[in-house]
Amino acid sequence: MNDLAKYFGRTLHHKRLSDSTGAIAGLASGVSVLCGLIAAHYAPRGVHRLAVFVHLGKQPLLVKLAPLVAGVAVAFAMAAGLIHFYSWCKDREAHLD
Repeated sequence: MNDLAKYFGRTLHHKRLSDSTGAIAGLASGVSVLCGLIAAHYAPRGVHRLAVFVHLGKQPLLVKLAPLVAGVAVAFAMAAGLIHFYSWCKDREAHLD
C-alpha cells in the first residue's frame, strides 16, 4: 500500500492534475450546453405538452437526461475548482519556503 502511495505521489503532480481536471470540466460543460440546447429544441410544445402534463404522452429521453448531464458537468467543475485551489495552495507554500 505504501508503494502505491509513492507511485501516485510521483506521477500525479498537482499542477498537471489541475490542468487535466480543468480541461475535463470544460469539455463536460460544453457537452452539457449542447445537450441542453438539443433538449430545449425537442421539448414538448402545444398539445403534446398538455398530453405530457396529464400523463398521456411521454417526454423525449434527452429532455429527461438533460438535468443529469448538467449535474455531472457541475460536479466535474466543482472537483476541478477544488483541485485547482489545492494546487494554488501548494504553489504558495513552495514559494514561501
